[in-house]
Amino acid sequence: MRIFAKVSRTAFLVSGVISALSPSAKALDLDWHGQFRGETHNLFGYANAPQSAALTGYSIPSNGESPASFQNLFLRLRPKAIVNDNITIHSDIWLGAPDIGIFGGNGQTSRANQSRAGQAALSAQTLFAEFASDFGTVRVGRLPLNYGLGLVWNSNPNGWDRLPSNGDAISMVTKLGSFKFMPAFVKYQHRNGTAVGNAGNSDYVLSLSYTNEDEQMDAGIMFMRRIAGQNANVTNPFSVGGGSTSGFAYNLWDIYGRKKIGILTLKAEIPVASGSYAGNPYNSVAGAVQAEADVGDHWKLKLNAGSANGQGNGPQTSLGAFSFHPDYRPALILFNYNLRNITQGSITNGSPFDAGVTNARFLALSADLTAGKFTHVFKGMYAMADQAADGVNQFFNTFTGAYEAGGGGAAQSTDLGFEVDYQLGYQWDEAIRFGADFGLFMPGKFFEYAGNSAVANVNKAIFASSFNMMVRF
Repeated sequence: MRIFAKVSRTAFLVSGVISALSPSAKALDLDWHGQFRGETHNLFGYANAPQSAALTGYSIPSNGESPASFQNLFLRLRPKAIVNDNITIHSDIWLGAPDIGIFGGNGQTSRANQSRAGQAALSAQTLFAEFASDFGTVRVGRLPLNYGLGLVWNSNPNGWDRLPSNGDAISMVTKLGSFKFMPAFVKYQHRNGTAVGNAGNSDYVLSLSYTNEDEQMDAGIMFMRRIAGQNANVTNPFSVGGGSTSGFAYNLWDIYGRKKIGILTLKAEIPVASGSYAGNPYNSVAGAVQAEADVGDHWKLKLNAGSANGQGNGPQTSLGAFSFHPDYRPALILFNYNLRNITQGSITNGSPFDAGVTNARFLALSADLTAGKFTHVFKGMYAMADQAADGVNQFFNTFTGAYEAGGGGAAQSTDLGFEVDYQLGYQWDEAIRFGADFGLFMPGKFFEYAGNSAVANVNKAIFASSFNMMVRF
């Protein structure tokens, strides 16, 4: 099941950064970096059911507007205070949010006065102290979390991240030659709730990695013990409709490797989970591989394939589903836009970008062309579901993350569909980049399934366009 670290916004942490900028702290060496970005998104044909249809099966009713259109405005400031040779304070301050910082609002509260824009919420995404000791580098505070390809932990502050991983943690990194050892304790809230204290999610982590620059290879293994209390507001997938909540306790082994051979670079990550979820056994496995070949001075050919287990038809006494982190996006539409959230109102019902790879197997091929200041990316992807409804029993709806009543006669297809994307980028100068993304997704028969209704959803092609601008400093 999906779980990624995204803790609550806390004003008192931000005040600590502000105090560091006060006149009394002028002796500190401050290093400023940041990012400003604006973008607009348009989706045509995203609905496959009428407005009055019940949200059962894989129906996506229209929200009354076509196309769906929303914009994002986001600013991050990343001041770093160098206290002395051994102590550094890092921070990542957000104005707005990279996934719900919508033009005209702030993603937190509604405003009755429509003649004014919303107020951007101020939050501390990361805020931690880094200490150099004889035993290694110690980090304490709200840390960015990243590992491997980003299937479990994904934090990319330099790119178009939407829901980057972070957690309130203490960790220590010890280097022994080419080896790096890291124990850590991480605490964060679950994405579905507002749990605090003992009810929150905890990770107990041990990580060992190996890097050899001469051989151009990396390898690592990370062990996590993940625990959430009974009051953590974790959706219980065994309850039809997901009406009850529970906790979990399971182990996660995450294996990662990278090797460069001539013009070819190979990468892979395989997470394996085992334990209990909502009081039932949980066993799941996922994986992704990436291959990249430099062809000449301007072309790169890429292959990206992955698999995330789904959940079988119910009633079940064990859980097998897995979901990639939603910032791992192999395609523009299918594994990026959460169409159900968009049609229900993305501000109040979740992020419009929360669509991680789950119950899916995909293969994506792309060709990247760099020509001066321009970059072009041409991509094609096909995906199939790991599990599908049999038309008789309960089925696990990946839109809702819980079981729903089956029936309706016909079994569900495993065909998720085919997508083609094109991305254009223009690097104006060292700081400013303009971009445009276009995607066409032809949904497979998987999305025609309408739960216990005998009337199938009507699929139609979905077209998406996005225009963006980023300033880095």
